[in-house]
This record gives sequence, structure tokens and C-alpha cells, in this order.
Amino acid sequence: MFFKSKIEKNLISLSEYFKDDFKIGTAISPWTLKYNKIEKALVEKHFNEIVADNCTKPMYIYKDEHTIDFSTADKLIKFAQEKNKKLRWHTFVWHNQMPKWIYYKDAECKELATKEMLEQRIKKYIQAVMEHTKGIVPSYDVVNEVISDKTFTLRTEEDHSLWQKIMGPDYVEKVFTWAHEANPEAELVINDYNIETIPGKREGMYNFVKDLLSKNIPVSAIGLQMHISVENPPVSRIEETIQMFAELGLKVLVTEMDVSVYEDEKEERKEYTPELLEKQAQRYKELFECFKRCAQKGWLTDVILWGTQDHLSWKNDFPARGRTDIPLLFDKDGKAKSAFHKIVEE
Repeated sequence: MFFKSKIEKNLISLSEYFKDDFKIGTAISPWTLKYNKIEKALVEKHFNEIVADNCTKPMYIYKDEHTIDFSTADKLIKFAQEKNKKLRWHTFVWHNQMPKWIYYKDAECKELATKEMLEQRIKKYIQAVMEHTKGIVPSYDVVNEVISDKTFTLRTEEDHSLWQKIMGPDYVEKVFTWAHEANPEAELVINDYNIETIPGKREGMYNFVKDLLSKNIPVSAIGLQMHISVENPPVSRIEETIQMFAELGLKVLVTEMDVSVYEDEKEERKEYTPELLEKQAQRYKELFECFKRCAQKGWLTDVILWGTQDHLSWKNDFPARGRTDIPLLFDKDGKAKSAFHKIVEE
């Protein structure tokens, strides 16, 4: 499927509008670069930062014990270099989208790997990525989604993560240290969701990061994913969250932002009325006003949306199967929505 490349060229560029405040980015894929000419044109015009939606996750690169394949990721690297876009790397360690074999002794995946095996494998991978991207990628999500939604402490096997079970509770300290050793100049980020939404999880992450810093673990920044809705959380809580982590001496990044028109998975599909679009637009406006305030105080450096066009968002079919969503700034035709116009109002 190919898409025509016409977009609204008379619009002010988002990256130009926010150039004195923060980098503004979006998540894309090599598929976008090859097939979706509308989205590609939107990225070229409006964003000065990109992150891969999938192709830099380990399962797409770390093929087996002896094979680390950057061929797909290199397409985004080439695009970023040609178009002068900042590129973020997402991610090294996660409980999802890891190659299954990494946790096991052999290809049959019947017996868990030893601590030494897993340490050797992930250290090798981190070093390989850093060597391949050093001087090209300035910012890396070292660990992703490590705080439990249940206990607000480090994820365990009950939370679908084998990292602590195999490597022990200090695995986060180790991977940050290895990443820093491989590239001392890199921005090293701990990234998670609902930190700005659930007070208990925010407190858990704050205490966890504060402990890492007290041990001189080289954490540079906190990534707030910011998958939120038109209703929650309050902007005041978001601003308070950014300030909390900034006062620990960390940079703060908004890494995966979208604004769903739904509050939960039980909500039935809504009609996308002008009133609903205006409500979403007002929400975006208030959020970006918050981001500008935080950037001007030196707290916030990057704002990245998790996608560009509504119909390609991961929020379609998730968390409710068969339900669409419209959480982004551009519609399926590449036309700027009310939310776009609100955030660039003079």
C-alpha cells in the first residue's frame, strides 16, 4: 500500500515553533519511510527527533547468540542522519519484545539461563549497540518499564519479568554501568509508564532512582511515557512529577505521548464529534503549556509523541479489541487536527 505525499505545507513546523523550548519528536518505522509518504512528509516537516516504534527493540536485532543484525535499524539511522533528526534508541532491557532465547540455556528454552549467561549476553548486546551507534545516537532507553504496577517496586516474575529472577535485584545497576562504560557521553534513560498518573508508582520510581543515584549509578534522565487521556491525570500532577525528578538532578523526557479519548478499556467506542475533538485539543494545549513552563525552568528537554497519524496508533485495538482511537495530532489523511492548532496558537 502506498500513500500520496501531500500534506498541509502552509502550517508552521512544530519543531520550528518549539525550537527555543524542547526537541519535539515522533515514533516511526522503516515501513513509514518506504510506504507512507504522508507520514514521512509530516515527520520531515514537523519533528526534529525520532525514535523507532519497534525495530530497535532487542527481539528485532539480537537474532541468536552469534547474530546481532542492525540492517533494519540502519534505515532509521540513515534517515535521521540525512534529515538532521535527533535519534533516540529504544530499548536495551525490557520484559517484553526480548528474544526468548536470551533467558534460556539452549534453543529449546526449557531451562533458565544462569546469571552469568544472561549477564554476558546482555552486556555483549549493549556494547554492540553502543559501538554501532556511538556518535550517532545521543540518548538511550537503558531499561524500560521496570517498576511493578502492583507493588511499585522492581518487577518480578509475577509481573512477567525474568530479569530479577535470573540476574538478581541489582541488574538495573549493572546494565546502566555497562552502557556508561561503552559510551560515557551517552544520555542514559530509565523509561516507564503511569509515573505521572499513579502516585504510588511515581513514589516507587522516585525512591528507586534516588537509590541508584546514591550509589553513583550513571542514570542521566527519566523518561515519562505519558500515555494519558483527555480526562487524566491532572496537568498539575504532571508538572509536579517533572519537577520531582528534575530536582534529583535528572533530565526529564516525555517519551511516548498520546492522548486517548477513552478513560478505560470498558468504555464503548465514541463518536468523534467536534466537541470531543475540541476537548482533546484543549487538553493538548494545557499539556504543552505545562511542557513549555518546565522546559523554561530547565527541567524538560524532549517531548516525543508515540506516532504521527491517528489510524496508525497502537491505541487502535488496545486495550479494547475492535475499538479505534484518535490520540495524535494528525488524522489518517495527514491533516492537522484541532489539537495541533491549539498547541501552536500565538
